[in-house]
Amino acid sequence: MVSYNAHIRDLSLKYKQFFEDDSPGQILAMICPYTFPMIYDDADRGLDTWDFEHELRAYMEWWVRRQREFMRYTADLDNDYVPAHSVNFGYGVHSAYLTGAEVRFGTETSWTLPWLTDWGKLSDLHPKNTVWFSRIMDAYDHLIDLCEGDYALCAFANAGPGDMANAIRGDQLFTDLYDYPDEVHQLMNTCADALIWLEESIRTRIGTVEGGGVIANMWFPNCVPFLSEDFNDLIAPRHYEEFGAIYTQKVLDHFGGAYIHHHAKGAHIHDRIARLHNLTMLEQSWDPGCSPPIDRVESILEMHGGLPLMIRCHARDVYRRIDALKRGRVVIMLNVDTLDEGRDVMRFIRKHSII
Repeated sequence: MVSYNAHIRDLSLKYKQFFEDDSPGQILAMICPYTFPMIYDDADRGLDTWDFEHELRAYMEWWVRRQREFMRYTADLDNDYVPAHSVNFGYGVHSAYLTGAEVRFGTETSWTLPWLTDWGKLSDLHPKNTVWFSRIMDAYDHLIDLCEGDYALCAFANAGPGDMANAIRGDQLFTDLYDYPDEVHQLMNTCADALIWLEESIRTRIGTVEGGGVIANMWFPNCVPFLSEDFNDLIAPRHYEEFGAIYTQKVLDHFGGAYIHHHAKGAHIHDRIARLHNLTMLEQSWDPGCSPPIDRVESILEMHGGLPLMIRCHARDVYRRIDALKRGRVVIMLNVDTLDEGRDVMRFIRKHSII
């Protein structure tokens, strides 16, 4: 069992208060490696430059070094970012751990070709010890070995049932909703079961963090999963009700909660996602060509009815929208360009937040 440092323990207590107290006006904010530009000692390397069969430990060591460098560089920055490590092989692995399909790597992500090319293969789809499942678990073993209590062990950023099904079947899934509804239901259910299996396998390996779990660089009560719901953002509300919500709800019911990530492109189903039972936190991320969620934060918080919101924005947005943000419980994923900008906006947030 990992013994975490005082910084992680203190942040865990702050998030515990945030989740236990449902009072509006609580605003936390995190400045992350992916929202703050800095140049690292280790040069950037694309996913396609790594040999994951032979360089797996070196890959995890690379991520750990960069995390520690970020924490040193931002040491005097007031920040609700929980330093944490998960396993990132790009998006292709999020379905390949179930199918065993070949994963193709690019600079920043990975993908697979559709595996379920005909519905006759559906009966062969079940959790098993594939190459990528084993590699995920081996990577976590390296993270456990490298951890000295200065970063939290973080579970997988799971593809939700719809996202997994989309990767396994391909974009034909969108027309399958009309042409093969029974098969789609079976596929979605299989993906929900696989997600539960992977999450439980990882949680058994990594344990808890101060009595809860860390996902998306936030501490959560209990060990709830991260779910991406991007596929559901691209379907009609009636299809979300029929094919999406029930399988996401199955995962929530199993774990007693979840953090759900989806996009501004799916604003038309946000209210329905917010009504899922046992949901712990809901993010609406920004998208090019869509109205920024920060500009609609009042209506989003009204949909939430007290459910915590994660929202991404720039420091300038905080200054102009602070009164709206104070209407709910909000965690801001904050984009800043300099440490001074980060220090200034965090001081402003602390003045206006009750936590």
